[in-house]
Amino acid sequence: MNELHIIPVVQNKKSYKWISNLSVIAILLIMLAGVMTCSQPVLGAATNETIDAAGRITVTDVVIEPSVLMTGDVGLITFTVENTGTSNVAITDAQLISKEIVVLNSDVYKSSRTIGAGTRTKFTFTILANQPENIYYPAFYINYKDAGSLRYNVPIRVEEPQIAVSVSGIPQVFTSGVTTRLTLLLGNAKSVNMTGITIIPSGDGIQSNRSSAFIGDLPPHSEKAIPFEITPSKETDLTFNISYTCGMNAHETSYTIAIPLGTDKLAADPIINNIEVTSGSGGNTITGDVSNAGLSDAYGVIVALESAADESGNPNQKYVIGTITSGDFASFEITVPQNLKSVPLVILYKDSSGNQFSKNISIDTNQVNGGFGSAMNGASGGFSGGGNPPSGAPSGQAGGSGPSGRSNPMNPLSGMGSGLNSLPVMEILYGIGILLVIVIIWKIWKRMTNGRKIKISFK
Repeated sequence: MNELHIIPVVQNKKSYKWISNLSVIAILLIMLAGVMTCSQPVLGAATNETIDAAGRITVTDVVIEPSVLMTGDVGLITFTVENTGTSNVAITDAQLISKEIVVLNSDVYKSSRTIGAGTRTKFTFTILANQPENIYYPAFYINYKDAGSLRYNVPIRVEEPQIAVSVSGIPQVFTSGVTTRLTLLLGNAKSVNMTGITIIPSGDGIQSNRSSAFIGDLPPHSEKAIPFEITPSKETDLTFNISYTCGMNAHETSYTIAIPLGTDKLAADPIINNIEVTSGSGGNTITGDVSNAGLSDAYGVIVALESAADESGNPNQKYVIGTITSGDFASFEITVPQNLKSVPLVILYKDSSGNQFSKNISIDTNQVNGGFGSAMNGASGGFSGGGNPPSGAPSGQAGGSGPSGRSNPMNPLSGMGSGLNSLPVMEILYGIGILLVIVIIWKIWKRMTNGRKIKISFK
């Protein structure tokens, strides 16, 4: 017979407590889920309104100053943001981000703010263009409080700082104490306007007609010419120091040329030839030609006795010619005392820059008279101020015809003085020829008619 064994169950109080806590947690989770389910439609509606309001924010204008930056320049970039909607939009911050362009005030708009409905707000950033010449695209960000962000990329052009500099009118050599006219040419090949341009010439032993030159603005793709008159006293270097600004940035550059001293191969070279000496009661009269054997024109030419070369000298002992162009000549005539066996003459002349030069020539009257009035070519002479001819004198236009009436150095009448040279020689010769022809025809006619009178009647 089977026996029924009843095993008593002993309940633990701790087990009941654990089950009770678990039930409470489950109830709380169920209640929380219900609350979230009930409130979800309300939160979703608020987010949609915020996103729609943020969509009304737009960048309406971007200003970069200067418009083109030079490498190393600091500039300003201003974004104008407009809220075209009817609701205010809250933002947490605004930033300008770039890997190449440095933003110097990147934290200026880190605080929260509100862009009111229908209003405009400007965001200005200071940037440093420390990159080589190129176009860069920094990004402008506006982070909204509840609706993401707005991104706007802007192109920034960066160019190398460069102003084109050249000098025209540079001679092969300069002459000490002689003024040379140079022209400094400045060109702006860039896309930015250059302002406040100032040029200062400098150099040891250099004198300039202007200590500085201010030309103001130089627009993009334009050029300006600035003349300078330079007078060196020794071999040296001439430097033009140039300063200018682009926007708020100052720039400097320089341009240097060498100043060698020597003999100018293009200078005027007056020489005296075809000399004749005629004795008279008032003294000896010297006539001759001054030929310009140089490659530049000689201006203000005067032939004078050395003692009468200055302004107070005897006017009868000087002869003013004027301009003698390159390859041309002019005649002169002066009266000197009879007791002079060696006549010291001086040729005074100027170059196109107005520099005064002189060339001394000594004439031996015995040698000239002993040659029966033959021309004395290649008379020796020298330049004042070191014996160098003028430099930096380009061939200019003749300022006058001078007193010489001859146009051909081979004219056989070249030694007869300036008065006869002004006569119309060719016209006189033509007239004499025509007169001779008439006389010959008349003689022939008279011989053929034997002196008889011929009557001609017309019916």
